[in-house]
Amino acid sequence: MMNRSFSAKDTERVYEIWEREPAPNRGADYSQVMSRGYPYDKDWEHWSYPIGNGYMGANLFGRTDVERIQITEKTLHIQGPYGNGGVSNFAELYLDFGHASFSDYRRALALNTAMATVSYESGGVRYTREHFASYPGKALVIRLAADRAGTLSFSVRPRIPYVQAKQPGDGRTATVAVDCDTIQLSGTTAFFHCNYEAQIKVLNEGGRLSRDNESITVADADSVTILLATGTNYRLGSDIFLNADAEKLDRDLDPHEEVSDTIRRAAEKGYATLKAEHLADYRNLFDRVAVHLHAQPSPLPTSDLLAAYKEGKRDPWLEELMFQYGRYLLIASSREKSLPANLQGIWSQFEVTPWSGGYWHNINVQMNYWGAMNANLAETFDAYIAYFKAYLPRARLHAEQYVRENKPDRLDLFGGDNGWILGTGANAYNIGGPGGHSGPGTGGFTSKLLMDAYLFTKDKAFLEDVAYSAMLSLSKFYAKALSPHGDLLLVEPFASPEQRAKEKQVAGMPGRLMENG
Repeated sequence: MMNRSFSAKDTERVYEIWEREPAPNRGADYSQVMSRGYPYDKDWEHWSYPIGNGYMGANLFGRTDVERIQITEKTLHIQGPYGNGGVSNFAELYLDFGHASFSDYRRALALNTAMATVSYESGGVRYTREHFASYPGKALVIRLAADRAGTLSFSVRPRIPYVQAKQPGDGRTATVAVDCDTIQLSGTTAFFHCNYEAQIKVLNEGGRLSRDNESITVADADSVTILLATGTNYRLGSDIFLNADAEKLDRDLDPHEEVSDTIRRAAEKGYATLKAEHLADYRNLFDRVAVHLHAQPSPLPTSDLLAAYKEGKRDPWLEELMFQYGRYLLIASSREKSLPANLQGIWSQFEVTPWSGGYWHNINVQMNYWGAMNANLAETFDAYIAYFKAYLPRARLHAEQYVRENKPDRLDLFGGDNGWILGTGANAYNIGGPGGHSGPGTGGFTSKLLMDAYLFTKDKAFLEDVAYSAMLSLSKFYAKALSPHGDLLLVEPFASPEQRAKEKQVAGMPGRLMENG
């Protein structure tokens, strides 16, 4: 930031990512494996716009023929690339418009409001769409309208992806049912027995609805509001990390009533109220920070602006935009009552997500939250605090096992504190112990995150309950694990992040032994 004072006008700078064309949607490619993840979808990754409310994310393509809205939900995990869980695509929603020809097209993602818009003309009618993911409402909200009454017609057609999985542990059951104005998607994943459900409610103003077994068709409406809510039987708590994989979730817990209640409350509020609540909630976070690099908003579509920058045509507007885009992504990926932002934030179209879409404590979790304090978004870190509290009992068992195996003479078996540690890989269901990829230094990285939160907030209750107690307990582990190496005290055995281990490697972890000594 420049060292200058800010006026109210500075905070009103409008940040948009926008294009003059819909995103391409050429489909996924199973022949490309990306960091053990598949299938790869270049158009999803490079051209779709992400929105999210911490619980779920959506990727929007802005198409005029068949719109694609891809849905991710953080707790829907399959067996994944390492056999202990991984995020997978939750659902695909298609809106069949059939507008093959169009003009005056624009799609945009407004960072100031966390709203994505699409507008264009086709057949003499101007069509507009607004999208946002509401944290207060726990729902995805889409508003479709036309500037001539009775001219909005399309079908709503969801799909549950990857039912026929490449690996048995990655499979799921799937059911689609339609009742009046609501489509229900439901099923169970094979590995964790995660019961999942989504409901999509179509509320038309004018015109009429018709339905078949898997879709709803809107005919001759003035405007339409689509609401989408998701849920699973996942409940964050210590049992998730302490229990065996088959026992982590309550198989009898059905998310149907919870999802139905979310949809009902959203429908009762209506679009205007949902939008007002969303804007008040989001702008309370986003509007706290202004940055001004004496740049003027660029008239170029974002892809052109980025291409020009890569060719050496430096524009500080892109730098401002990227700074605020990073804040936007953190708000979208991590909210107080959700799980933390994972390696992909909250978005994954993959059957098997690269690196499992997990929490990688060798630096990636820390990188996710570098902006939480410095960019004045401390509340977004609350999600990680809750996650830390839940996995801490398992982390204590990892420390006890490490000391038992490597420093048995220092093990305290009588109610003492052997500390806590974790390795690199973790997800919503499991945390790993230190192995050949990364040693127990990841606990040090993590305790620093917790102390950073205290230093920013000065919350003494948090210091006593979480940050200081975590640092003190970790120090007790290091006191047991340290060994003299000349004039130094080093943890042994140990592996630094991203380094090859000489002798010891944990099966299934991403590191590897050094070859030929």
